[in-house]
Amino acid sequence: MGKRGPKPKGEYGRHGGRTAVLSTRLQADTRARLVAAAKAKGRSLSQELEHRLRSTFTEDDKAVDWYGSGQTAAVVKLIGATIQSASARVSTRGKHDWLREQWLFDDVMDAIAHVLLWFRPGGDSGRRSITLSSGTNKADKLMDEVRLADPSLPITKGSTRQHALAMLKDKLGDLANGPHPYEDWQKNEPPVRIIPAKPASRKTK
Repeated sequence: MGKRGPKPKGEYGRHGGRTAVLSTRLQADTRARLVAAAKAKGRSLSQELEHRLRSTFTEDDKAVDWYGSGQTAAVVKLIGATIQSASARVSTRGKHDWLREQWLFDDVMDAIAHVLLWFRPGGDSGRRSITLSSGTNKADKLMDEVRLADPSLPITKGSTRQHALAMLKDKLGDLANGPHPYEDWQKNEPPVRIIPAKPASRKTK
């Protein structure tokens, strides 16, 4: 029988008891971040890893308590990102507040409705009320970012936003892979064409 390792110390060794050994492989950049975080907090590498794993489970449990499911929590987070994207308007008067400007509030509302349509069961069947605005365009761009996000992107590469959207994509699960909300409508009905009226011909005397 092999020799047992030392009794666990720190915040996870207070209650005694045995710990289970987990052997795993990590990307080099992930391990480097763990080592740096452990050093900053005065933890061992294994303690830092357990701390972060426990935190993710706690966050998952909180999401279910607050929103009913992890997917619903992810949709709510996506709505928050949609509000931020659709309300980011700056003019000579400064930054606009969507909760104080009626026109911007309405634009944000359109964007939220548009994002939710991405997840509507059965697609766009039975719906013909379509409102397009600058806010809905930003909602589409945000969804494109989510769908193209790469969860395997190294931590040392890409932006914080890219990593956040990759995590959001993972939480959305199959919801992130649905068709565009107006795909059925575009297939079954030709796009509306606006033909400008011809100028009236001048009568000659």
